[in-house]
Amino acid sequence: MKSILCCISISALLFQFAFSQESKKIQIKITDKSNKELLMGANVQWVNSTDGATTDEYGIARVNVPDTLPQSLVISYVGYVTDTIFVKKAANIDIALQPEVALKEVEVKARKQTSYVSSIDPLKTEKLGIGELKKAACCNLSESFQTNASVDVQYSDAVTGAKEIKLLGLSGIYVQNLLEGVPFMRGLTATFGLDNIPAPWMKSISISKGVPSVKNSYEGITGALNVEFKSSFNDDQKLYFDMFANQSGRIETNLLINHKINTKLGTMLMANGAFTPRKEDHNHDGFLDQPLMKQYNLLNRWNYHSDKVEGQYMIKVLSENRDAGQITRHAHHPGDSTPLFGININTKRVEGFAKTGYIFSEENSLGTQLSGVYHQQRSYYGTKVFDATQASFTGNILYQTTIKNDNHMVTGGVNFVYDKIDEQLDSLQFHRNDVVPGAFVEYTYKYKDKITLVTGVRGDYHTRAGFQFSPRVHARFLLATNTTLRVAGGSGFRVPNVLTENQSLFASSRTINILEIPNKEVAWNYGISLTQTFHLFQREGSLSVDFFRTDFTMQTVVDIDNADGKVNISNLHGKSFSNSLLVEFNFEVLKGLDLKAAYRLEDVRTTYHGVLMQRPLQALNKGLFALSYKTPNKQWQFDVNTSINGQRRLPNSFIGDGAGKRYSPVYALLNAQILKYFKNAELFVGCENITNYKQQYPVLGTPSTSYFDTYQVYSPVMGETVYGGFRIFIK
Repeated sequence: MKSILCCISISALLFQFAFSQESKKIQIKITDKSNKELLMGANVQWVNSTDGATTDEYGIARVNVPDTLPQSLVISYVGYVTDTIFVKKAANIDIALQPEVALKEVEVKARKQTSYVSSIDPLKTEKLGIGELKKAACCNLSESFQTNASVDVQYSDAVTGAKEIKLLGLSGIYVQNLLEGVPFMRGLTATFGLDNIPAPWMKSISISKGVPSVKNSYEGITGALNVEFKSSFNDDQKLYFDMFANQSGRIETNLLINHKINTKLGTMLMANGAFTPRKEDHNHDGFLDQPLMKQYNLLNRWNYHSDKVEGQYMIKVLSENRDAGQITRHAHHPGDSTPLFGININTKRVEGFAKTGYIFSEENSLGTQLSGVYHQQRSYYGTKVFDATQASFTGNILYQTTIKNDNHMVTGGVNFVYDKIDEQLDSLQFHRNDVVPGAFVEYTYKYKDKITLVTGVRGDYHTRAGFQFSPRVHARFLLATNTTLRVAGGSGFRVPNVLTENQSLFASSRTINILEIPNKEVAWNYGISLTQTFHLFQREGSLSVDFFRTDFTMQTVVDIDNADGKVNISNLHGKSFSNSLLVEFNFEVLKGLDLKAAYRLEDVRTTYHGVLMQRPLQALNKGLFALSYKTPNKQWQFDVNTSINGQRRLPNSFIGDGAGKRYSPVYALLNAQILKYFKNAELFVGCENITNYKQQYPVLGTPSTSYFDTYQVYSPVMGETVYGGFRIFIK
């Protein structure tokens, strides 16, 4: 595979010199007419031609000048009125698009899509906007994917409330997590970090499948998740306040204050509080169905925009306390006299980043990214005490330039990562000081709008993993006007944190047995994706099919398929792979009524004690069906989604029934929500898990027994949950 990628890279260089030719460009800057917001992702295309471009993060598109002028140029963007301008000469142009509005004289047919797959990006990238996040009870990042077919979110255990995402059938630790392009949710925050990002703070989420770009960091094997927060330059609300509550006593509230000081400088203050004070035990097993929680988030960011300098600066603080565990004795164990099994997890966290971009000319720019975090966790799981701290710094310098013209772009740079992580579980201790200098280069070739080829390599020296070389290739081919083919391949690596990444096993009678101390995980990921857009009955639709495979050459294996009551942690000895197939169909059935239907197959297998087995608690099949309807007057929105979850292999349960013989049942989850729009407010009410399906006994045994286990969670612990809330905003 490595030799194949090298051949592809060399062929790409030969290919670009064979087809490159000098062409003159003009720059098109596109903004929102009402608030002057820069529009990223707007399309620019010459009439009766396939030649065009898409605006970058600064709202700028650079398009080839045709052989003859004048010509008509079409500018379009979802949610805005399409505009056509008559270009007489090759000169830079500024365009302000009018947002979609209801007019008596003119019927505007353009619709703003709440989620879409980028037609230009060589990576398979889906962007979820604010409208998509409002389709469900979305209070934080972990609840943002109910209507997404690519990403799964599931509980890590039955008691702590910890959640993890899964992409291509593998855990979120293999995903490159980014906050506006800066690596975050690394190390100790990987376990509970999804709950620490409030949804009302987010402007969008971008999900890229397959090995990511080499530019951001060495981490990331199955894809990338990039979260963009609201700022003074991408959000026009001066004041935002919301409140959420459900029948289980969960309460969340957010306050956002936005102040644009002048055309170049703005600041935003964000505050969040999340509380779960009510004790719930609906299945009467003596354990809390959800932890009692208090969480506080505070963030302040500053943005600076000028013609030559772009700056983004942010600091965020978090305080969280979770209490979970037993509240009463189980009815079947009245004679148990041991103390109640309690869990407490207290977290303090401070993090921030500074991003500055310098634009020297249309062809040359320099960017710097600096970030730091201090994370402290103090916790106990029954009699086990787990304490951990992390102090991290990351730095990244990128330089971007073009060769001859915009068809050939090179981005190169250096980065530096420092992680000081201390973990202690009773007498088991790990103290690490990881220093990782690295360098990368990425070449992008464009042939009109037909082909985009990105080849990149990076080299990193990790104090634990040694030197790692990571080649990556992404290619996009426009086979026809509405047909896009993408292929990708490359390698990535990461260094595990054995204890913090397995906290879901702490509330168990299993003994953690570290047979080998893992130093690194290395994998190759490659895939292919085909997207077809179409118009049927004058309505928009799309059909996409993609397949990705991940092959591990080195991996940390956590083996819980043992009847001896042990968790064996070791390096991989044998095969480990993931095959992921996704078929997704989107269509506007009626005006305002959107349908999404998807089927996903994920075959994930790892070698445990010499036997290649299906990964435990991983569904082989999953289906998703979602309907969303917004009334013609834009005042009401109705959303319904259901997911069908296939069987999951359950690991050995200590009782001698053998690994690989126990499976969870197939089940379906149904959610619905109604949203009412007002001029400066929104009201919503909904219900999750309408079918009231829940795992009857998610906790095996009791803390006093040798087969106590809270790890084997395959479905919701809570039953049907009614919720409601409001949002108030001032523009």
